[in-house]
Amino acid sequence: MSLVNVACNEVKIAVNKLNSRPRKCLGFKTPYQVFFERTGIDARQLGVVRL
Repeated sequence: MSLVNVACNEVKIAVNKLNSRPRKCLGFKTPYQVFFERTGIDARQLGVVRL
């Protein structure tokens, strides 16, 4: 499967959906929640440019 025709925005949407899904292996927390608990960084804000 080629990703040549996939827009960057479509990839961001897919990543957000996957990382917002609770996981049994994480105690039914989302990857975003676990990342924040361990680092104190809100991963959802990474890559966002603010002027």
